[in-house]
Amino acid sequence: MATAFSLHGIRRVDFTFVPRATLAVQAHPGSAWRGAFGHALKRMVCAMRLRPCEGCPLAGVCIHPAFFGADSAAEAGRPYILCPDRAPRDGLIRPGQAFRVRLTLLPSAESAAAYAVRALLEAAAAGVSARRVPLDCRAIADAGTGQPIDPGGSLPPPEAIHCPPPPARVRLRMTTPLRIRLGGDLLTGRTLLPGHLVGAALRRLRILGLPASPALADAARAEAATLRFEQPRLGWVETTRFSSRQNSAMQMGGIVGEALLDLERARHVWPLLWAASVLHLGKGASMGFGRIEAAAA
Repeated sequence: MATAFSLHGIRRVDFTFVPRATLAVQAHPGSAWRGAFGHALKRMVCAMRLRPCEGCPLAGVCIHPAFFGADSAAEAGRPYILCPDRAPRDGLIRPGQAFRVRLTLLPSAESAAAYAVRALLEAAAAGVSARRVPLDCRAIADAGTGQPIDPGGSLPPPEAIHCPPPPARVRLRMTTPLRIRLGGDLLTGRTLLPGHLVGAALRRLRILGLPASPALADAARAEAATLRFEQPRLGWVETTRFSSRQNSAMQMGGIVGEALLDLERARHVWPLLWAASVLHLGKGASMGFGRIEAAAA
């Protein structure tokens, strides 16, 4: 039986927005939402008239650098995950059509949670596309309990998220591009192995300050080394994001698709796959990349 596993201090908030005019978005629009979120957060908290964060005398106490600082080494440890719904097939969200965005805040962001929630609301109201189409918020709810959240009131405390019992078989769905590097190269659907997912999950938990116990980590690695995907249907999708910092368009391709895993003799692998479904994996996780759905098959 796998070791009991829980994640503590994580806040997950679901926002339901509707655009006021037709909104054109990419299939995976996390980059656009993150850009709008970052600008809104800076407008809200910057006491230095929106000067660049680099060299700012308040950088050590301001919440914005932790969320959006230029230090590339900090990217993997960003204290939030912003994951919008996948866009409709035609890339258009029409007026009145509901569109959900999930904001996950890690324990290190708890003191800034109220700012983050307000910043996302203001980002949507200001518009998130090149046309700056504004969106109205129709609902805010706790993603775990479904309880509504009053945007004008205080936030409820985050609750522990407990890993469910391990299924004998699990279906994994990579619903947004998964970007995991090995030896400097990105893994593809042909080279990805279950052990890569377990290793990436352990690294992500450690970086976020939520490390798995050594016993669980060792057992999961050993079990994952014996596993192979069943019925894999893993492909590659390219998406483009515009980096305002670099003033250029960047290609952000990754693995998408699904596969089955038999966990009958690999029960310690399950908590790591479950954690990945909450925290995402790989590069670009803060903008919703690396989202993995794990469900009993």
